[in-house]
Amino acid sequence: MSDVPVPGRVFISYAHDDDKHVEDVREFYHFLRRCGIDADLDLPAGERRQDWSLWMLRGIRNSRHVIVVASPQYKRRAEGDAAAGEGLGVQWESMLLRNLVYEDQAAALEKIVPVVMPGGSAADLPMWLGGRSHSHYAIEDFTVDGAEPLLRLLTGQPHHTEPPLPPLVLHPPITSSTPVPAPEPPPPTFVMPETKDLVDALMACPRLRQKSYRYELLEMMTKSLGSPEYIFDVPESDDARTHLRRLDEGIRRTTLMPDAVLKAMYLSLKDIAPGDIGTKRVRDLLVACGLVLGDV
Repeated sequence: MSDVPVPGRVFISYAHDDDKHVEDVREFYHFLRRCGIDADLDLPAGERRQDWSLWMLRGIRNSRHVIVVASPQYKRRAEGDAAAGEGLGVQWESMLLRNLVYEDQAAALEKIVPVVMPGGSAADLPMWLGGRSHSHYAIEDFTVDGAEPLLRLLTGQPHHTEPPLPPLVLHPPITSSTPVPAPEPPPPTFVMPETKDLVDALMACPRLRQKSYRYELLEMMTKSLGSPEYIFDVPESDDARTHLRRLDEGIRRTTLMPDAVLKAMYLSLKDIAPGDIGTKRVRDLLVACGLVLGDV
């Protein structure tokens, strides 16, 4: 399966300021589609008879993002300064978008994408999009380099990502006479097993197909890890595979060393189902990944 994200549909909301602006928006639309983005514009739709109010409603409702193209006429109409009957499309679309901002600002911030075209100005964006305190995307030209920040947003490919956090370094209190050892890193050869391999191995244990035994496993893991600060809480699910997949996700997110958590999981499973073929399969997988289990 490919790891390349698939961008969602993108609706373009703009005003017909003049012929040049319409042509610029049309070129922008074609550029987005050449970049693999499922952009939606009124010009192709206008080749067929439409109920435009429904077309705009569905376009906004069914799109992952709505691009608002800055222009003087868009701002005027979207802020209610246009006469009745003027620029009905923009007045209708902006009313739908204002309702979204009014009802759920977080959802609106995620969905609505203010865009400034080459030669345009952010001052021509409607004030209800947040003004200077909110982000907008300026297009330098219709090339990948000239529109890179916008393309990364629409395709879910951020330039900067947060690196994972290492385990916490423990600092003993000043009054303590017993030093607290820092967590030991995993053995150099240890690697986390693939999610599917670990879940398949756990599913081979018949008892873990029952919710009660899965809860017993989690409870024993918590006791084995030895600190109430590290209660291993996994969202429950009646479906065994889903529940065990969430256990795998929790192991990967924990601030403890993953090899210590996996060892606690195996020892707990060994107590629940000693001699079970699934228990042996889990052990074989963990040993193959470099986990030192010795004779346990």
